[in-house]
Amino acid sequence: MPSLSRFRVRPMTEGDLDRVAALEFETFGREAWPFPVFAELLRAFARAEPTRGELWVAEDPQTGELLGYAGVEVSALGGEADLINIAVASAQRRRGVGRAFIRRAISLGRRLGVPLLWLRVRASNAEAQRFYARMGFHERGQFAGYYADPPEPAIIMAMDVE
Repeated sequence: MPSLSRFRVRPMTEGDLDRVAALEFETFGREAWPFPVFAELLRAFARAEPTRGELWVAEDPQTGELLGYAGVEVSALGGEADLINIAVASAQRRRGVGRAFIRRAISLGRRLGVPLLWLRVRASNAEAQRFYARMGFHERGQFAGYYADPPEPAIIMAMDVE
C-alpha cells in the first residue's frame, strides 16, 4: 500500500494512458471512456491557446502506482469549467486523492479567471454527491437521461471559484 501522505499530482502524459484507461474501465464499466478519448484530449489541451483544459494523475512517487486521474475542460466561451472526469482507485479512496484533484481544479479556475466549476454525477451515487458537497459543490439541477447503463439522470453540481 503506498504512503499516501506522499502521493503527487502531476500532468497526465501519453505514457499514463494505458493505466488511466484501465482505471477508467474499472471505475465506470461499460460507460468508460475509451483510450482514444484520453489521447485526443491530451493532444487538444496541449495545442489549445488559450488553455482549454488540463488532465492530471495522482501517483505514488516511490512505486509509480497510479492512484487516480482527473480532468477539467474550460469552456471556449469562458465563464465556466467542467470537471469532465475524476476517478480514484477503489483501494485509494478516502485518503485525500480526490480532494487534491478538486483543489487542483479550483486553482486552475482561479488562475484562468473562470468563476464556475461544475460536474455531473449519477443520481444514484450518493457517496460521490456527499464528497462533492463537502468540497463546496451544490446541486444546480438534473440532466434527464444522461446515463445509459443503467439509465438514470445526472445531478448537476457546481461551485463558485472566485
